Amino acid sequence: MSFILIDDDNISNFINERIIRIEYPEAEVTHYTNPVKGLEFILNHLTKKSFLFLDINMPEMTGWEFIEQINQAELSVKQNLQIYMLSSSVEPSDLEKVKTNENIIGFIEKPLTTTFLASLRN
Repeated sequence: MSFILIDDDNISNFINERIIRIEYPEAEVTHYTNPVKGLEFILNHLTKKSFLFLDINMPEMTGWEFIEQINQAELSVKQNLQIYMLSSSVEPSDLEKVKTNENIIGFIEKPLTTTFLASLRN
């Protein structure tokens, strides 16, 4: 399995990668603290199906601005991504945006859990 973490907080990326490795020890995990670099990787180098866990509140580019770029990406890029917003935000407007965007599968409150990750096998 392949996972991409995009969060401006190094500690969150570290914790979430450790949790992923508990459930999927052989997983390929890529993480970015700079969403622009993460977007660049996805648009130009992503070649396999991957789970993307994307933070909402980041200084350089918000998760929503990131999603706007993904919405405009080629279909092959969108087909390779299973996007989850991973955030500590519980703003009703954020939850509503998740529900109305066809490219986002769901919202997860930080941090990831092994229970949630195990559910991805189905």
